[in-house]
Amino acid sequence: MENWKAVLYLLAFGQGMILSISLIVRGIKKERASIFLGIILFVLALEILNAWGIQVRYHKASYAIPFWNFQSYLLLPLSLWFFAKLTTERDYVFKKRYALLFAPILLELAIRSLWRTYARSTNRSLPSLLDIPVWFFFTEILPIIGMCIVLSVYGRKLFAFQSTWKGLGFALKSRDYFRLYGFFTFLLILTLLWIAGVVFKWPVFAGVEALLTICLFGLGYIGYLSPTFFNLPTLPKPKVAEKPDFLHYDDLAELKRLHAAFHQDSLHIQSKLTLEELAFQLHLPPRYVSYLINTHCASNFNNFVNGFRVEEVIRKLGDPKEQHKTVLALAFEAGFNSKSTFNQVFRQHTGKSPSQYLLVQK
Repeated sequence: MENWKAVLYLLAFGQGMILSISLIVRGIKKERASIFLGIILFVLALEILNAWGIQVRYHKASYAIPFWNFQSYLLLPLSLWFFAKLTTERDYVFKKRYALLFAPILLELAIRSLWRTYARSTNRSLPSLLDIPVWFFFTEILPIIGMCIVLSVYGRKLFAFQSTWKGLGFALKSRDYFRLYGFFTFLLILTLLWIAGVVFKWPVFAGVEALLTICLFGLGYIGYLSPTFFNLPTLPKPKVAEKPDFLHYDDLAELKRLHAAFHQDSLHIQSKLTLEELAFQLHLPPRYVSYLINTHCASNFNNFVNGFRVEEVIRKLGDPKEQHKTVLALAFEAGFNSKSTFNQVFRQHTGKSPSQYLLVQK
């Protein structure tokens, strides 16, 4: 049984490293968030390799290569922070100067290497760096504190996005919840186990390794096959709007009528629907309808209407009665008037092209 564990850990490490390198290379070329997902995978893959080393007693071998000296848990909160920013903020850009934040990690790795080199060259039995309180806090406790802070921020961003998305009239499916919270939940459980092991000294090491082996590389494959999977669909920027001329209107009541016009009357299937036509249907001034959409729906007219059209297409894709129709036919039925516009809007709202979405659904 022990040999099987060692083989499993070694295979998981190899798989994790391949994914890590692939994601980092892809991130350098295009998807910046992939760089930081790859770094997270790298750190956790080394943790799996460490489990293998403990299983086969590799650490005590005279020929051992000290790979554990190149592992820094400080990489986790930093990488997760930038991953969260890049996947939840549409216009966020990682600037070169931000790389300076990783300087303490290089210092940690350098001290570890020098400590071991000095011990071997002088044949002295030096204490473990982890026995030094300052070092233990810097390399073990500080990363945990960092993960707790970053996860709380990341979680709030995801929840705020979920609330806003629902407020725009979109129903979230199980796949959408997994897309929102899958990676976050994995890292949250991992951090809780990490706290239990380091702070409370509970015997959770086996649980950590099992979690990494089972979950980590599944999520890694998702990130590799679909780099934008964890990117949240784009929410339009809200416009600053004033309401000087419409003080006598009840916004909440009119907002319900606005949504009913699409949910119940399906106005969005009109391919050339204009703001003026919508306002005429609601017996409201066009400027007031624009105000409602901009202020209460954090959108503009085109994005607001196209959101309903995308939902219409997605609903019909899951309807057996509509299976005989092509995706483009469903798009035209939903109100889109060109293939290029449909593809662009669909990707903007779901993070995937129509063909990628169908592939995942199958």
